[in-house]
Amino acid sequence: MDKLPEKISDGIYLIDTEYLDRKKYAASYIIIDNDEVAIIETNTNFAIPKILEGLQLLNIDKKQVKYIILTHIHLDHAGGAGLLMSKLPNAKLILHQRGKRHMVSPEKLIESVKYVYGEEEYKKMYGDILPIEQDRIYAVSENESLYLAKRELYIFETLGHAKHHISIFDKKTNTLFTGDSFGIGYKDFKFENEQIVFPSSSPTQFDPEKAIATINRSIELEPDNICLTHFGAINNINSAAEQLKSWIHFLVKEGTQLYNSGLRENQLSEQLEKLIYSRFENIIRKHRLTGLTGIEKALLEIDFKLNSQGVALYIEQNQIN
Repeated sequence: MDKLPEKISDGIYLIDTEYLDRKKYAASYIIIDNDEVAIIETNTNFAIPKILEGLQLLNIDKKQVKYIILTHIHLDHAGGAGLLMSKLPNAKLILHQRGKRHMVSPEKLIESVKYVYGEEEYKKMYGDILPIEQDRIYAVSENESLYLAKRELYIFETLGHAKHHISIFDKKTNTLFTGDSFGIGYKDFKFENEQIVFPSSSPTQFDPEKAIATINRSIELEPDNICLTHFGAINNINSAAEQLKSWIHFLVKEGTQLYNSGLRENQLSEQLEKLIYSRFENIIRKHRLTGLTGIEKALLEIDFKLNSQGVALYIEQNQIN
């Protein structure tokens, strides 16, 4: 990092964690108020040097960090939490109560990733996930506020993507940090003031009704900015909310039709993935008249595969007709 972290608003900065060696793919955020600091999201162990460098560039002493806040414990958001906590002696880890035990004893998280990707790929993607002492973790309650000096950070439960998901609303700047609950919006797909977004419906806890309720609750706060972990601040908030809800209705409708036609498991998710690509490409064509490039398809590959798997799993578990 050769320049100051990007300033989002008063006292709020973005760190590009370069997840999977990609720029503008995953972010952490630093919030500063007087001499107190919070960090939202850690990404993986490989992001921690970038976060620490960001603190240094902002002239922040490690002892000033009061909170490390995780929107949820999926490893692209929380995999580096143990390592970062070991570097910041005064920090408390803040997260949903359902995630606490996995940060104290991350063995199940590790095994689930190894099962999907294998031992070698797990190490390559995440490094060694470190446990965190129980007394350094605070499981936040629903509708609770934390304070950085006089800055109020209002925290509330935002389900639909995961059962252990929270969002953080900075009342001083009217900025909302949504993790994956308000979708994904890569800068490659921003056209003038219109950021194209799509939901993160990845397995195993996707719930469309709760996801829509979360979107509605988020916009009721009337934020000026929404900070996505993937990636950056957006301000076309009402438009983004409508995009997300349209996507969720589409995914459930098309997935249900495929299920009712007899498709199951891999066949169901593979066909749904093709429909996701087709719909997204049509959206992009409306903005620039051309389809997706090979580089753009590679950028979207993981998200669209996981999204199709998550919707397929939801439909099969609920056997929607």
